Amino acid sequence: MSVLFVLEMIGTAAFAISGALAASRKNMDIFGFCVLALMPAIGGGTLRDVILDRNPVFWIENPIYVTVALLAAVIVFFGAYAPGSRLKLLIWTDAIGMALFAAMGTGISLDLGTGPLVAVMMGVTTAVAGGMIRDIICNEIPLVLGKEVYATAAFVTGISYVLAVEVGADDRFALVIATVVGFTVRGLAIVYDWKLPPPRVRSDD
Repeated sequence: MSVLFVLEMIGTAAFAISGALAASRKNMDIFGFCVLALMPAIGGGTLRDVILDRNPVFWIENPIYVTVALLAAVIVFFGAYAPGSRLKLLIWTDAIGMALFAAMGTGISLDLGTGPLVAVMMGVTTAVAGGMIRDIICNEIPLVLGKEVYATAAFVTGISYVLAVEVGADDRFALVIATVVGFTVRGLAIVYDWKLPPPRVRSDD
């Protein structure tokens, strides 16, 4: 079992848990838990593979990703949790998934021969697209479209991966470095409530 595979499973489980917690906040049934767990766990990677014409799509080639996501949904559904902690846990598990998926998406794109800019864009897509679908299903403004330092953190993760590779790091080391950097940026934003600045509203007067 490779380090990369273990990190992929951690990222999948983290994103699936964030989706299941979102379902619990909306008092959904177990089907809703499973659907919302799958969206962030495989949604972004699916879009990435479709854009890059990567066949078969990763979770069709290896259904373990779907299995892990569904298992996480069932555990959250039947598990005991403190209602007041659901949002905080959702935010932190989402941060773990974001950092891992942004790094992995960037690496996969580079392996397919894309340039650095496209690779970073695909890393961001892998990290944020599934969460956007999750939030839309929950009738909420997607986290990535608000003032949160979220897509920015995913972008920094992708840039970190590319830079690590450029200075000679192997794929595994680049993945770890980029994930740590991305999670740190997102974590600091959560702890210190960093927000992106709003646009300046120009007066007609």
